[in-house]
Amino acid sequence: MSGGTAVDFRGVILNNNEKDYNHATDNEYSKFRKLAQQAYSKRNQLSNKSQRAYKNGDKQLASQLSEQAKQQYLIYEQYNAKAAEYVFIENNKDSDDNDIDLHGLYVKEAQYILKQRIISGIRKNQSTLDCIVGKGLHSQNGIAKLKPAVEELCNDANLRTWIDPKNTGVLHIDIQNAQIPQSWYNVNPNGIGAMDENYYAYHPQEAQQGYNNSNNYNQNQNQNQNQNYQYQQPNYQQQQPNYQQNNNNNNNNNNDQCTNILFMLFGALFKSFCR
Repeated sequence: MSGGTAVDFRGVILNNNEKDYNHATDNEYSKFRKLAQQAYSKRNQLSNKSQRAYKNGDKQLASQLSEQAKQQYLIYEQYNAKAAEYVFIENNKDSDDNDIDLHGLYVKEAQYILKQRIISGIRKNQSTLDCIVGKGLHSQNGIAKLKPAVEELCNDANLRTWIDPKNTGVLHIDIQNAQIPQSWYNVNPNGIGAMDENYYAYHPQEAQQGYNNSNNYNQNQNQNQNQNYQYQQPNYQQQQPNYQQNNNNNNNNNNDQCTNILFMLFGALFKSFCR
């Protein structure tokens, strides 16, 4: 943070004299989150109908409803990803070279994007990151969620953190001489969380020369090159009954029964012939 100006002078004043740096109240952001919630509600309705159809013995209908539920879940993920990308870009347009503002992100979104930023900072040999997590002003019951999630992430990665003495909504992260955890090798380092534009605005000479990819990250990571920015989502497919497998199991059981009957008949005929 260059002199602390980015945090000190951003945002509008709220009624309680606190500053709001958050674009989570923007219509565009709210629209995406609302559409995501609508898709998730449809997914739950279709999932319940699918389970009822399966219990009633209509496996074909159950399978169709299950597929529709999966599609709604994909839509839910897509809208949440759009909301996360929108609010992150808007909140970080004026961020300094070592700032990252996580306002408006869900915990899993914030954790994934922060991993991208930490990886980027380590590769650029930065010493600290100033992570704006907020004070929970927009959280339910005023309980902050991002700060403990970020602290937990940093603890797991053996990164030292401390709260800014002048602003409790800012968490400083020490990344000097840090190592990228092996468990992060599946994280795409080139997503929006890398914040290269912000960094190179303050270090134009490095943009021309390129920076040293330390820690052999590129050689060791196992990433999807086509992936821009994604975070881990629950595997919805595992939550649905495997109707096709159930049908296959039933068919296999029927085949086994027929085979056993044939063997019994053959044995009875053989005994009669021997007599």
